[in-house]
Amino acid sequence: MDKTGFTLPSLNPRVVELLDGQCNSFHAITFDEVTLQDQPSDYHPNDVVLKSYITPKICLKGCGLMSAAMDTVTEARMALAMAKMGGIGIIHRNLSPQEQAQQVKWVRKKINSGGMIDKPFTFHPSDNLSVLQNAISLNEWHFTSFPIVDDNNKLVGLMTRDEMDFVEDGNPTLHNIMKPIDRICVAPEGTSSEEAYTLMRQNKVKKLPVIDEAGHLKGLYVWNDVKSDQRKREQFSLDDEGHFLVGAAVGFGEAEMERVDLLVSVGCRLLVLDSSHGACRPAREQLQRIHTKYPGKVEVIVGNIASYESAMYLLEGDFKPDGLKVGIGPGSICTTRQVTGHGVPQLTAVYRTWKAVHDYHAKTGYSIPVIADGGLRTSGDIVKCIAVGASGFMMGSCLAGAEESPGMVVMKSGKQFKTIRGMGSRSAMESRSGSRIRYHRNDGSSAPKDESLSEQQKIKVVPEGVEGLVEFKGPLERIVLEFLGGIQSGLAHSGGGTLPEFQRKAQLWLQSSAGISEGKPHSIFSVTT
Repeated sequence: MDKTGFTLPSLNPRVVELLDGQCNSFHAITFDEVTLQDQPSDYHPNDVVLKSYITPKICLKGCGLMSAAMDTVTEARMALAMAKMGGIGIIHRNLSPQEQAQQVKWVRKKINSGGMIDKPFTFHPSDNLSVLQNAISLNEWHFTSFPIVDDNNKLVGLMTRDEMDFVEDGNPTLHNIMKPIDRICVAPEGTSSEEAYTLMRQNKVKKLPVIDEAGHLKGLYVWNDVKSDQRKREQFSLDDEGHFLVGAAVGFGEAEMERVDLLVSVGCRLLVLDSSHGACRPAREQLQRIHTKYPGKVEVIVGNIASYESAMYLLEGDFKPDGLKVGIGPGSICTTRQVTGHGVPQLTAVYRTWKAVHDYHAKTGYSIPVIADGGLRTSGDIVKCIAVGASGFMMGSCLAGAEESPGMVVMKSGKQFKTIRGMGSRSAMESRSGSRIRYHRNDGSSAPKDESLSEQQKIKVVPEGVEGLVEFKGPLERIVLEFLGGIQSGLAHSGGGTLPEFQRKAQLWLQSSAGISEGKPHSIFSVTT
């Protein structure tokens, strides 16, 4: 986290002229309708610096990437993976306040046990070798080291591939072949990742069990994980206390302050006031409650909005947001535009919000980052968003296929998929009050904590989203690295070594439908990526 390092982006005057001209004609545009002109550059893509602010105090090294507060996208595991990649995860609010706070606490504390497996798979000394081998085969585990514990979960030994390889015949018990505890290097409870790295390196061990004073197993460090974290540490998103940065979605209303209180108490530094229509009186009131109770202690992003007027409404309130989240209806699983008839194509919505912040800054000197939320399919879409003033980028469906997302894995036609649903989908709204509050559909006859709906209440639900499947894409790291690499190339193409430099230089052109078709794979068959 930074103290106050944010500066409002200055856009290329020709970009401002082009987009103002479109807006004056009431013509809204989105990603495919524009393209960027290449320009002379002194930068190799690998040299482009992607740090960006999502609030005046929070700077992310991974280009302001944020995983969306959706119950099929971001829970603790995704938030941790995002922080390790220089981004941030926003944990959804379709959880009880206690569950959500516990997940935030878990993510923040993982920096103190980076690489540590909290609950490693264990076996008992009386188990035969065949039990362990069958478990490895049945579960398709790719690891072969297991702590051996007694009935009280006290560590008594360790089984590794070495012990298994030297069994030539028979089916011995693990007690007879394991490495006993007096020959194992162990660490006390509370050992940090740095301490584990030093200990494992000094003792040349690849597995380091963690035990408490009574000998109970508390976790297991694995050398490859610890070494990887040490190598990538410079990229991590950390707060001012050295913990992983993680955000959480909250709703409106005084009852929701219980959730806010719990989140702040566990050290959450970023709250996202999450609503389908963020420019409303309840948003202003909730901003006032949070900033009055926790002045300077937590940053608050407000959304969603899609217009100059909505941005000004929030900026001109007595209590200011720390960021504006833009996007009404552009998401792949959102049907708000169909249901309500409202929403502005995303590139214009982002620009108009930047314009409002720019004009407000000119009058008052106050400015905040703009976050594009929804409709982002490729790294090129993000590059275009940067060109029109965005500093942060919230992604949902792009990340829903990651291994770390909470969605279920589904097999279909021999391929793996993961489930995704909009927070305004019927299933989300019927099952969780968080979704109903987000879409202003919470029944006043029920307390916000009441998750269930009667059949009569279900009839009144008006969905603003759908659910479906996205292709399983593997580890989040692979997905994010591809996005970051594409963004670096995009900025370098316009001669930008940083986001602010790119924004000053970027030149947009409108393009025809023929130009759009030309810019995509064509004239070939069986296209693969």
